[in-house]
Amino acid sequence: MVSAADEPRMRVNGATLAQHNGRPVVLMGQVEKIDPSGSMLMVKASDGQSVQVKLQEPLQENLEGLIEIHGFGQGRQVMCQSYVSFPMDYASTFDMDAYDQAIRLLHSVTPNPWKFD
Repeated sequence: MVSAADEPRMRVNGATLAQHNGRPVVLMGQVEKIDPSGSMLMVKASDGQSVQVKLQEPLQENLEGLIEIHGFGQGRQVMCQSYVSFPMDYASTFDMDAYDQAIRLLHSVTPNPWKFD
């Protein structure tokens, strides 16, 4: 049996997220804003687009900087199952443009061997 953590996920940016509605995704970005309730946040994706992330439970910690969201695409949003928050020094040295180029390359190959249908 495959657990949610072991399930294959497609890496996406803001532009490709909507193509993966209902499917498992990974979104990397910078935390922009956290809703006062702690149940939602806005993330600036690798392509510069703002993406809304809905959390299963309100945050119990302060999030800032670079974050990797694991969840399910839901239109222009991600329903978060889990996330990885990176130390601030990672955020300052992470090459977001190179990462976004890799995401665009992953989605440009036809047929795409990395898609999980």
